[in-house]
Formats: sequence, structure tokens, C-alpha cells
Amino acid sequence: MTAAGLPRLMLVTDRRVARRGDLLRAVRDAFEGGVRLVQVREKDLPDESVRQLLRQLLESAPEGATLVVNGRPDLARETGVGLHMPAALPAPQREGIALYGRSAHDEAQCRAALAERVDYVVAGPVFPTASKPGHPGSGVELARRAAELARPVPVYAIGGVTVSRVPELLHAGAHGVAVCRAILQAPSPRQAAEAFALALEVASG
Repeated sequence: MTAAGLPRLMLVTDRRVARRGDLLRAVRDAFEGGVRLVQVREKDLPDESVRQLLRQLLESAPEGATLVVNGRPDLARETGVGLHMPAALPAPQREGIALYGRSAHDEAQCRAALAERVDYVVAGPVFPTASKPGHPGSGVELARRAAELARPVPVYAIGGVTVSRVPELLHAGAHGVAVCRAILQAPSPRQAAEAFALALEVASG
């Protein structure tokens, strides 16, 4: 998967918020709803558990789907998935990593990510979110500024993103959105993914 062909919807995993505690089922349902890019972000799990999760997701992923793993360069190389790095971690060796992205919480971190020649940037939190308690959100302006700096590198807006906010974020220049609870906690992850996919399609024109 090249950066130019990246889907507009990224699902970020968190097994602790998955409906009924079944992350695999929730992600598989999201695949049925059109998700084609998944960031596996299970920071508190040991490598072996993340390795197993990656293999299970790779087995069930539809054709054309892309996985990236958060913060584990060795696992990315071993399993052949992409790598997503948090903003605070040092740059990894890029050899053997096909797709590489970074989180950025402000303009300086966005510039630092771009200096590493990332394939995409995830900017946020844009709106208040339960995953960052006490953070008021940086606002749509963060997505706008990140998109201006990064162009043509795709920027995903993250943090408190809902279906109704998709048009505003894409109008600001974001390539797409990254979501977690909005899909994983939904009564139907498949229907939630479908709603995001439709909103992104309409907003992108």
C-alpha cells in the first residue's frame, strides 16, 4: 500500500473498549463495514500477544486491507505490516518497513515527523476524547495546519471524531480520520464503519 493509495478511514484498536470485550470480532465486523486500514495499538500487551493478534487479523483481513502496529518496529518487520510510531519515541530504522507513520500533537511534532519522511501523519487530539482525559482538544486548526505542512503526505485527524465532524475535517485538508471508540464501542461496528465510510466518500467529493 502506497501513501497515495491509503484509505481515508483508519481504525485504531483498544481491546479494553471493544464491545463485549471481543476485539477480534469488532475489527472483523469493521472490515465488513469497509475499514481497510487498522492501527494495532495495544501498548500494554507483551510482544507475543501483539504478534498473535497481528497474525489473527492478517488471516481475517479482506483483500486490500493494511495493518500497522504501534511502536514495535521489530514486529512490523517480522510480520510484514506497517509501523506507526508515537510522537515521543525515537525514529526507528526504516529498513524492512513498507509503510511508516507518526503521531503529532502540535506543529513542531508534525515537522519532526515529516523530517523522517513518513508516509502519513495522525494529528490530534482534535476534539476532547476519553482516551486523553483532561485534554480539551487542539481544534480543527491542528488538522488544517498539519495538512498544510504535510501536503502531499496524508494527514489523519484523531480525537473525538464523529461522523458529523467528517466534512469539517476534510474541508480543513485532512486526508481522512482515525477513530477508535466510535467504531469499537458501537452497537454494530459494521454499521458504524459504513457510516464513516459513506461520510468520507461524500465529503471527499
